[in-house]
Amino acid sequence: MSTSTELDAIALKVQQAYYEDGLADLFMGVIFLGLASVFTMLAYNITFLVFMLIMLNPLFYDPLIEAAKRRWVYPRAGYVKPKPFKETSTRGVLLILVLIASIVILPPVVLFIISGYAGLFFWLIWIAPVGFGLLIAIGLFFLAHRYHLTRYYLFAILLPVIGVIVPWLNLSVPNAYAAFFTTFAIQNAIIGLLALFSGTVLFLRFLHRYHVEPTDPAEGENPHARV
Repeated sequence: MSTSTELDAIALKVQQAYYEDGLADLFMGVIFLGLASVFTMLAYNITFLVFMLIMLNPLFYDPLIEAAKRRWVYPRAGYVKPKPFKETSTRGVLLILVLIASIVILPPVVLFIISGYAGLFFWLIWIAPVGFGLLIAIGLFFLAHRYHLTRYYLFAILLPVIGVIVPWLNLSVPNAYAAFFTTFAIQNAIIGLLALFSGTVLFLRFLHRYHVEPTDPAEGENPHARV
């Protein structure tokens, strides 16, 4: 095995360890549940869109995750800065943009041209929840595949499946827009609850498995806090 391959394998293990303490799942659960609340409000008032944009901003969560890891993870398992993976290729970025365009932009435009508002409402109720679920599932599937995280495969599969099932429940909503936001709220709520559950289990297991290393009096800090 070459040195480069060995380094990549080490980096993969480090990245996997990043998700083993459960904090990523816990924060993801909070984000999904927050989005579920926002989409529920959006079903009746579009001005709540600004809250969704705030919740999706990673700058809001990164410091919180880092602070939590410094408090509970680094004193127990240490800190390792992994070798970064190769950047995403331009072809991959273009493919994602094409998928977004084909799911978000083209269908409603085509249906509106063909059938007017009836076609647009059909897209909102039956197609959009599955399409947007697939877009989020792409990111979850990427994490699951790259870091071998089986539970993220489950999250990725459930999102579009829920988008298919919920419209058949004939929920009492005032219009097609409310139906779309309600379905998306249910999708996010279910994934958020699952992520909170998995995160809680993983975090408690992590605290039970790893204990805080004793502080070195000579150095004044945990000698294993950084590797």
